[in-house]
Amino acid sequence: MRWAIIGGILALVVTVYALVDLTVTDDRRIRRLNRVLWVVLIVVLPVIGPIAWLAWGKGPRSDARPMAPDDDPAFGRSSDVTDAEADRRIAELEQQLAALDAEDADRPTPVPPVSDPLAPTVPGTPGTPSPPSTPVIEVDPDADAAADDVDGSGRRSPDDGDGARA
Repeated sequence: MRWAIIGGILALVVTVYALVDLTVTDDRRIRRLNRVLWVVLIVVLPVIGPIAWLAWGKGPRSDARPMAPDDDPAFGRSSDVTDAEADRRIAELEQQLAALDAEDADRPTPVPPVSDPLAPTVPGTPGTPSPPSTPVIEVDPDADAAADDVDGSGRRSPDDGDGARA
């Protein structure tokens, strides 16, 4: 009886392991049957199904997925450009960029036409209209205090609750 329990637990563990392994395995590594048929086979045949999956169902890891270029050691060696050639190309590009910068420095910057009404005006420049002057309004701080001094005592009158004055 004890061996039957141990055998049942081992069969359950192997079945669960095979199902989990099947679910995390990449589709390109699954051989002979599709994923659904492998699940049915593992569940219906608790000992034979998982052993079949582990022995014949999975392909080798090399079939799994191609290596990324930066992970492939042969990728760096596939270039036919030597270090000296790369340095020469970089120096040539730097000379071309320096020549373009020199051309840009020789060009004058365009000035907007003066007669354009939408162009910004600079006060004091001949030929540009001066901006209109705005009237200056002077405010007497004592006038506000005098308006509040109703009884002539030099103090403001108490707030009468008029919200318009606030």
